[in-house]
Amino acid sequence: MAFLLLCVVWLSWGLSYPLAAIALRGFDVLTLRCAVQLLGALVLLLEAGLSGRSLAIEHAGWRDLAISGLLNMAAFPIGMTLGVYLMSPGRTSVLAYTMPIWATLFGRLMLGEALTAHRLIALALGLGAVIVMVSQDLSGLRDAPLGAALTLLAAFSFGLGTVYLKRGGWSADGSVVTFWQLLIGLVPMGLLWALSPPWSEPGPPGPAQWAALVFIGVMANAAANFAWFRVVRLFPAGISGIGALAVPCVGVASSAWLAQERLTMQDGVAMAMIAAALLCVFAEQFGRGAQTEPITAPSRSSRRGTG
Repeated sequence: MAFLLLCVVWLSWGLSYPLAAIALRGFDVLTLRCAVQLLGALVLLLEAGLSGRSLAIEHAGWRDLAISGLLNMAAFPIGMTLGVYLMSPGRTSVLAYTMPIWATLFGRLMLGEALTAHRLIALALGLGAVIVMVSQDLSGLRDAPLGAALTLLAAFSFGLGTVYLKRGGWSADGSVVTFWQLLIGLVPMGLLWALSPPWSEPGPPGPAQWAALVFIGVMANAAANFAWFRVVRLFPAGISGIGALAVPCVGVASSAWLAQERLTMQDGVAMAMIAAALLCVFAEQFGRGAQTEPITAPSRSSRRGTG
């Protein structure tokens, strides 16, 4: 089941990068982000209503929910979308998935997760892939340095948000938690959209732009985040983050297909290093068995004094 959930995450998030580049031809950055997030929240609200699920969240869980929502559903998507706009979708997907580095480090600091040899090797490979990616000539892109910096900031936010998501320990269903996260992230994005001028100047949207918007809203925001919540509950935060390293492979390959992004030898080397990192993680999981490590978040009483 966990592998199937990861496949949903890999395909939905990976394809969202070139589709975001397509959508940005017809929508400015903030309009696109607000629209897809609102659509994803509405889909999850409909699912919860049809399933008869309560939208209630226990009072003690709101702090972690608010922090993870702002990090995962505001800071990350804005930085990632600006990276797609300023740099390129495939390369943005690679830089965004330095996230496992931060998730592993914060998982160690905040949850006490072990830094095993497999995880350290996987992190080194992931970091090496980023270095290979940014070492190539990107001068032909719109604003590669700013796009890279914003994408790395987004990755930092995603990694920290993943740990807050892991430690939340909510009793509510994953679709309900994801709904509230999307809604929380919409608040700062909506304020930015209302108070600031457009961050880009696209042309009028056509059928391709509307189709890309719908896919990102329904699949990348609703379905993939719902699956991601369950993956984070099943595995330690560091393992979850490193397991998501397949997303940039899908992102780079689909960007060459859908967005006509030209791949270089460095791109291929970076993807190979990411694939090797994934093998390290899965080798550890299959070698030890899925139940070797505790998969539930620590109780609130045991971590009340944490930051």
